[in-house]
Amino acid sequence: MDPSVLIEQIRAGTAPQNVRDFAARGLLPVLEDDLISIQVLLSKDADNSIATAARNSLHGVSESTWARLLEKNEPDVEVISYCLFEPSFPQNLKEKIVLNHSVSDGIIGQIAAREKGPILDLIIQNQVRLLRDGEILRALEENAHLTIDQRRRIEEFKTEFVFKKQAQRHEEHVEEIESVTLEDLLAQIPTLDTEAIRMIREADAQEQAPTEEQVQQQIQNLLSTEDISEISSDKLTTYQRILAMKPGEKIRVALLGTKDERSILIRDSNRLVASMVLRSPKLTEGEMEGFAQMRNLDSELLRQMGHQREFVKRYTVIHSLARNPKTPSPVALNLLKLLRVMDLRNLSRDRNIPEVIRRQAKRYYDLKQDGKA
Repeated sequence: MDPSVLIEQIRAGTAPQNVRDFAARGLLPVLEDDLISIQVLLSKDADNSIATAARNSLHGVSESTWARLLEKNEPDVEVISYCLFEPSFPQNLKEKIVLNHSVSDGIIGQIAAREKGPILDLIIQNQVRLLRDGEILRALEENAHLTIDQRRRIEEFKTEFVFKKQAQRHEEHVEEIESVTLEDLLAQIPTLDTEAIRMIREADAQEQAPTEEQVQQQIQNLLSTEDISEISSDKLTTYQRILAMKPGEKIRVALLGTKDERSILIRDSNRLVASMVLRSPKLTEGEMEGFAQMRNLDSELLRQMGHQREFVKRYTVIHSLARNPKTPSPVALNLLKLLRVMDLRNLSRDRNIPEVIRRQAKRYYDLKQDGKA
């Protein structure tokens, strides 16, 4: 039979036992590269004798042969996986995998997460890969085997390339949003209501930007002393950059910006700005839930959420608003009838919410229990 047919049968798992056994022992008349590749597959064969024979054959492969296989362009993924997870495989050969530019970033990420020593130095040195795939960098940072020096070099890389690049992109992104005219804004968000348009015009008329003291005061209102000490200087700069904008500029960022920017502006001291976050077409369901749970949010914003269809069509948001002691009572009372029986029972016992909400939750619970609601 044609050897290529036998190889395909082994790869497909349809080869007879005697063929698999011959291949495992290195007796199949095929090219060396193909033989090693199928022996790697057979090292995990369900037949223990075949798997053992394949592993014994692989242990007999010379280092020069392994080096040739690992240095070739686009090496066999199964062969690489075997080399990485075989405990006795030489470290110097694993390093050849890292040095092979045709090996996928995903495989390098696996190595970055579990290896130690000089092989991690090689990964850290390859700045092209680190910039191309952030998962490799994250895997390195979570590796418990990193030395102090390796951690220092990773931080230096992030400071030099990642943080500066992010800051530059953010600056360009914010500058682009700041320059959006009201007409452009309406073209991008045609669903903006008349009240929102009036508020934008009102904000645009407020040319005065906050003073540095006002910006610092807002940061202190948003972040605790502990948060400020732990936050990176780049992120703190982002806070300062956004909070120092004029009201009209903040509104454009609230409507068109990123999730991080919305998380800052939802707590802005200017209610016009904060309310625009709730109108952003980019707002996610997770953000809506998070806002509904915030107990340091202006109660007027919680009231607006309780009257916006996009918010109250989501049960988790309704439940969070009803449980939030800052939600105005008329809004919370109106949402109670939409809650499930068990949630009503829990609310009726929650001492953190107003008494009037607890009593009404108990009333709805009793009605639903009796099947009258």
